[in-house]
Amino acid sequence: MSKAQPNTIKLLLLLLGLCIGIQSFGQMEPFLLLEKPGTKNRIRYYVGDPITFRPRYQKNFNEATLASFSDSSFFVNQQVEFLLHDIDALADRSKVQSVHKIGVGTLLAIPAMFLFSAANNAFNTGRTPIVDREVYTLAGVFAVIGGACMLYKGKKYNTDGRWRIIVVHH
Repeated sequence: MSKAQPNTIKLLLLLLGLCIGIQSFGQMEPFLLLEKPGTKNRIRYYVGDPITFRPRYQKNFNEATLASFSDSSFFVNQQVEFLLHDIDALADRSKVQSVHKIGVGTLLAIPAMFLFSAANNAFNTGRTPIVDREVYTLAGVFAVIGGACMLYKGKKYNTDGRWRIIVVHH
């Protein structure tokens, strides 16, 4: 084998990889971009993603699935159109379920604390009162944390100048 053949194979593999890379960049789908100008804070929404938003003329948030985009609007569910400048706020509800699970776990730990303290004092030490004083304080802290987690509804992004919504086409 001559020295030219390995270099030719490397060049062909490099060109093949470059062609595949260019092809994948050329086929990027459009997305809805929520961004805070001047920062790196960005959230992307693609077709098929769930979106939670509040139009300016409503008090409550709507939950829907993105169907498609145009230059100045997005379509949800059965092709219902919402103009971007009519959206007052978007909400990120992706972490709500996880935070609620943490809250439930925290609340379920409270009876276990009382049970273990009572069992320890009843069977091991024989002290009275059966439940240690520290357990009440700790149970109160856990109750507050669990309650706060259960009240969490996600983060809200207002589009009143701090955040903006744009459609990005490639």
